[in-house]
Amino acid sequence: MKSLLLLFSCLLSLSALSQQNDGVVDMKKHKIVMQFSDSDSLSQASVVGQVKNIRTAWPNAQIEVVCHGPGLELLITSKSKAPNQVAEWAGKGVTFSACNNTMKRRNIKKEDLLPTAQVVPSAIIELTLKQEKGWAYIKGGH
Repeated sequence: MKSLLLLFSCLLSLSALSQQNDGVVDMKKHKIVMQFSDSDSLSQASVVGQVKNIRTAWPNAQIEVVCHGPGLELLITSKSKAPNQVAEWAGKGVTFSACNNTMKRRNIKKEDLLPTAQVVPSAIIELTLKQEKGWAYIKGGH
């Protein structure tokens, strides 16, 4: 009986260690809306890295990255420094939204955006609506 308890205890410890090693904190469905408003390549790399870190810890997290102002460049095909990462995370259910107000102001058309980008009428309104629905807010980038 003692050896069975010891074996069971070891198995539980190994299970806990394997969960810690893969970085998963929990499997809840967290909802996060990220504001992104920087254009530089370091900020673009940072925001997709933050998405990766969140999804590593919370694989079921629902994430929307709302890009406006200079941050819209993350989603502009000719200016994005992270198009492959945006496509990869969009393929895994992360939403990347472009602010239509910024697009109008800068004369950017939907066809100028990465194919996975969605357009929202206003970044600020999108961020507000998500927060009113209980989504956690994060300022993405650095």
